[in-house]
Amino acid sequence: MTTLPYGPVELRIEAPVATVRLCDEAGSNRFTPELRAGLIAALRAAAADPAVRAVVLEGAPGVFSAGGTTERMLGTHEQRVVELWEMMRAIADCPVPVIAAVQGHALGGGLLLALYCDVAVLNERSRYAMNFLAFGFTSILGASHMVPAAFGRALGAEMIYTSRSYTGRELRDRGAGTRITAPEAVLTEAHRIAVQVAQAPRPAMELMKSQLVRTVLADAEAALEREIPDHEETILGEEARRRIRGLHGQRLAGAASGAAREDRGTAA
Repeated sequence: MTTLPYGPVELRIEAPVATVRLCDEAGSNRFTPELRAGLIAALRAAAADPAVRAVVLEGAPGVFSAGGTTERMLGTHEQRVVELWEMMRAIADCPVPVIAAVQGHALGGGLLLALYCDVAVLNERSRYAMNFLAFGFTSILGASHMVPAAFGRALGAEMIYTSRSYTGRELRDRGAGTRITAPEAVLTEAHRIAVQVAQAPRPAMELMKSQLVRTVLADAEAALEREIPDHEETILGEEARRRIRGLHGQRLAGAASGAAREDRGTAA
């Protein structure tokens, strides 16, 4: 087994499966420059090993990723869009399938990060939200396509419009097509899928991924082009700036308390 650090990201290779883990739990695995660079570098290093035929992307047990930082959300177009799109593309561009093990909460761009993976396994007790509108700006990074594509048109539109968080159990009950399991089974299931995927020879797997991802990327990139003008207009407005400064940092705490209430209700 080989383990390599890339800033707040860790790469572990146990061929034929590589595991890329987001390790900045204290920072809720938000998209800092260090995490972005580490994720891209780790994915490229995993892909460069010819013995690797599948990658598992893990977050922390409590949080997969809370998305963009306040600084990035208030930053330039390059920081908010170009650099983060490069991060999403790094998953799509990985020549072998990437399976997301989404044990913890995933909010906004953090949820998108999981959805850009080829397969995502969610936790029935964690919370998932597409909360851009809560901050006063419209979707970006292809979210207007990826969310309805992953969860179904009606549920995906509801998630985008309401900005509220949904437990994995609720998404499953609403018919979401994503794999959703008990908390203790997320990692096991993601790695089981990765091992199954890795049974195929790598040349054939690379060709298959290229075929499957081509349509996804074409639709996501078309959505991104449509999103950019409205996103720029809204996120640069005073209302969005006020909300970003005031609300950011509260969303994860709200998701965690909501999950706790959900657990108490289930126990009762």
